[in-house]
Amino acid sequence: MEPISVLISDFQYLTREGLIRMIEADPGLSLLGTVDDTRQLIKETAERHPNVLIMDYQSKDSSHLALMKEVIDSDASKLLIITNESKKEHIQSLLDLGIKGIVTKSCSKDEILSAIKSVSKDARFYCNRVLDTLMDQEEEKEINCDPTVLSQREYEVLKLITKGYKTTEIADELYVSVHTINSHRKNILKKLNLKSPTELIVYAMETGLVKI
Repeated sequence: MEPISVLISDFQYLTREGLIRMIEADPGLSLLGTVDDTRQLIKETAERHPNVLIMDYQSKDSSHLALMKEVIDSDASKLLIITNESKKEHIQSLLDLGIKGIVTKSCSKDEILSAIKSVSKDARFYCNRVLDTLMDQEEEKEINCDPTVLSQREYEVLKLITKGYKTTEIADELYVSVHTINSHRKNILKKLNLKSPTELIVYAMETGLVKI
């Protein structure tokens, strides 16, 4: 299997160097290089077609969102955002663009590597801190009678739970961290107004939410 090719566009020196070392140490990844100049970012991405472009996001720089949109529209690479931003409106701006992968600079090595591998497969990956931010956002919404809708990833997690998979096994199966799976579990239980995994399995079987 060919290694996942990665291009880095992070303007903070320490973060960039940490990512370089992390990627170079993983045999499943191949570092194509780094881009320090935003004017070169689109050109480099279009010419080199990395499997994953890791891009820094700072809300104070208004050009970042425009650059991300160009990358998404060009379809030249899958995009993984690494950021220190944690405010809901900033995370929502990324989601509104259609960003499927978001991690923070406080994430562990394993979580960042899992994010790269997930995003390369066009799967969604949001680190634990981002998921907590999104779940807090859900809690602020007014309660209504609309039907509960689980995300595609939540359905995948739910299916594996009902098949008896342990948390670590689900994380391995979906190429994400254990912390991410725990966050999905918490979110599923909250959406379905259930209190335990046992209640969740019974609910899924009785309602036909997933096919066993």
